[in-house]
Amino acid sequence: MEQGQAYFLQGRFGESAAEFEAAFQIQPFAAFLYNAGLAYENGGELGRAAEFYVRFVSAATNEAQRAEVQTRIEGLRVRIEARRLELESQRQQREQQIAAGETPAPIESEDPEAISAPPSAAAVQELLSLVAVETEPTGATVTVTLGGNVVATGPSPLTQTLDPGSYHILIEHPDYNRFEHDFEVQPGVLNRFFLNLSQGEFLGYLRVTSTPPGAQVYIDDREQGSRGQTPFETPIQAGNHHMWVERPGYAMQERDFDIVVAEQVTLELPLERVNYGRIRVVGNVRGALVYVDDVQVGAVPWEGQVSAGERHVRVRASDMKDWTGIVDVARGQLRPIRVRLRPAMGRSASVLAGVFGALFLGGSIATNVISNDLYTQLDRERLAGTLQLGDDRILQGYILSIGTYAGYGVAGLLGALCLYYAIYDDKPNSEANVLVPRDWAVLPTFSPTGDSVGLSVLGSF
Repeated sequence: MEQGQAYFLQGRFGESAAEFEAAFQIQPFAAFLYNAGLAYENGGELGRAAEFYVRFVSAATNEAQRAEVQTRIEGLRVRIEARRLELESQRQQREQQIAAGETPAPIESEDPEAISAPPSAAAVQELLSLVAVETEPTGATVTVTLGGNVVATGPSPLTQTLDPGSYHILIEHPDYNRFEHDFEVQPGVLNRFFLNLSQGEFLGYLRVTSTPPGAQVYIDDREQGSRGQTPFETPIQAGNHHMWVERPGYAMQERDFDIVVAEQVTLELPLERVNYGRIRVVGNVRGALVYVDDVQVGAVPWEGQVSAGERHVRVRASDMKDWTGIVDVARGQLRPIRVRLRPAMGRSASVLAGVFGALFLGGSIATNVISNDLYTQLDRERLAGTLQLGDDRILQGYILSIGTYAGYGVAGLLGALCLYYAIYDDKPNSEANVLVPRDWAVLPTFSPTGDSVGLSVLGSF
């Protein structure tokens, strides 16, 4: 690689490309293919340059570099096509000159993929550089940063293409001392690190597992936040430590442990669910009242903590049919309920029939009383012999009697209608979809302007 760079700086591009090809045969780094293509391009061999650029795109893993080189390939193909058209024009011009008896102008090259070009000083900066890291033992974590930003990371051995600049490398292994170093990357240079790691003097290794996995692990200081999720592994300073392991829906586990230099400590923590669960109620009527075991707990949408087991849930809203159901609340889990309340049957017809029935009944009673008094008077006069034939009160009493019985009939019919409309209901009942239990996520929150502290419950269904 260094010899290829030297030839490149001297403008000996064909020899430079050959060196980069030889380097690729020894170590198949994609950067060697790119540098060979760059040498061919600067040497005017555009076809060969495009060939190596295509091989680089197939071998490289950096998507940004692949996209950039693909654009470069398309540019080369445009230049080759333009050169082909130019040569065709020159050949036609030569034929015309020969036909006219003139001496034709010479053509520098008949190959459209060969274009001579002076060496470019800027082209040197385009040579790709490499950092190659090997460690003994292998498997150390390698992190390369530029200005505080991670540009490469992974286990050793690690090979990465880098742009020119100032970098920092960090190599860590749980059983060995860490290594840090600042280095400069020059164009077309291979930066190779080979480290025989020395035994660590102060670090041990911690591995934490939980059943189920996915619990947050806090070590020594909870305020600094979680160190990761189980299964969790990390190098850790030797000595005494305290750990908290938390997973939403499970009781928190605390453990003291000791770390010995260069030894691994494995902690396996079975997590137990808490003895309560949560219910979340959403529905089509916002503000509908939610009752759990006949106690009003809130309004839709509502979510809250309840004792585990079978809970009686009711959702109620005015002018809507109630929904009630028995919901099995699992320990440490959320039970979502989607409620759709249906409109209740209107009772105005029943009320109207009842009112008119009462009016007819009252009128019938009144006419019955009047007709009875009238018949009593007529019977008394008939017995006294003073009743005159054709007395108007006889017809009047007869009409009142008919009206009384008719009124009783109408009142009875309206009463039946009132009862029918009170019982009759052709509208569907309210319904709910009680979904399967699921875990919930609980995040602590605090108010920066007050003294309030609480929990934020996140989830979706």
